[in-house]
Amino acid sequence: MPARHVLINGLSIGTGGGYTVGKELFRTIAQARPDWTVTMYLIRGHKLHHELEAEDLPGNCRLEWAPEECKAIRPRVKYERGPLAQWVNSNKIDAVVQLNAQLVPGLSCPTLAHFQDPMPYRREAWPPGIRGQILTFLKRRANRASLKGAAMCGWTSMYLRDLICGHWNTWPEQSVVFYNGVPEEWITAAEAGLPDWDSRPMEILSLSNVNPHKRQDLVIKALPRLFAKPGMDGVIYRIVGNCPDDYRAYLEGVADAAGVRDRVVIEGRVPLERVEECLQNAKVFCLMSVCESFGIPAIEAMRYGAPVVVSDCCAHPEVCADAASLVPMDNMSSLADRLHEVLTDPAKAEELRRKGVENIKRFSWSAIGAHMADCVDEMIAGFPSGKLAPLPPAPQTV
Repeated sequence: MPARHVLINGLSIGTGGGYTVGKELFRTIAQARPDWTVTMYLIRGHKLHHELEAEDLPGNCRLEWAPEECKAIRPRVKYERGPLAQWVNSNKIDAVVQLNAQLVPGLSCPTLAHFQDPMPYRREAWPPGIRGQILTFLKRRANRASLKGAAMCGWTSMYLRDLICGHWNTWPEQSVVFYNGVPEEWITAAEAGLPDWDSRPMEILSLSNVNPHKRQDLVIKALPRLFAKPGMDGVIYRIVGNCPDDYRAYLEGVADAAGVRDRVVIEGRVPLERVEECLQNAKVFCLMSVCESFGIPAIEAMRYGAPVVVSDCCAHPEVCADAASLVPMDNMSSLADRLHEVLTDPAKAEELRRKGVENIKRFSWSAIGAHMADCVDEMIAGFPSGKLAPLPPAPQTV
């Protein structure tokens, strides 16, 4: 195979989940193609972006840095259309992977637009006010341009593909699902057997960014129904993840109104070691989110042997399959029933745990990165006509 130089545009990375996806695609594409040069563009002065400098990356990985002002959207877009595009063209880059699926005009190479965000199509997740409406409109418009102009479109789930393509009634000729993945050591650990569950404290864990569409407030509102059931003395609901101060105050108010304030613990963002400790101690993992294009926290919980209860919304049914207890997204009575079942029925918990460790074996970052490298190679070979040869099936299936 010819040597390539591929750019992954990571300027839009803004959350821990986006960082993980970008990092792993960067690393595993480079691993799959050691004769390629794989460059990622990041923003200087962005604390999250600089974490990549400490990662153990293959020797063919390179980092390039945009100026600090690109943290804001307008300067970032201006930079992409100016200096970044000039860098791509002057360095004869063979292909660009756009992590936010938004095309950069004026590039002399093909683009794989990787869609990861269902937010513009899920009103429940829109930012508040007129600014939020404008933002979602602009993102949808950019998505439409990518559907028509990208040499290839990638998706983190079939759900996301069908949501966006169905909205626009536009189906790209080259469209591939690249599920998110887990590290190989997770799969190795899963194959070694289930960790202990019986001795875990009676704790319900939500691990995710904390905001309205993640629906931690729904879980809090369901707690009085749960606590009224037998055997629920001492149950704690623990919320872990980045939580803005104003939303923390709102959740505390919800807990006060429900009379469960002393049984709700909001930890906020914590170090990785504490995340792992919380997952190891969770008697059950619960996330009632209504905006998930994949839903990696549920897969993380499965890796640590926690039975999973999630909403029947978005990509959860596709990604969790039968390894989670699915709850209608607004049904607090059903949520309380499912949580009570898992907390008090060891056979049910064991069934979900066993299916969970089998489920995560479908999602290997190494396989996903190798598959994306194959697709990028084929995309390059077909540019500019876009008449690419049929692609092999994705390495994971539902």
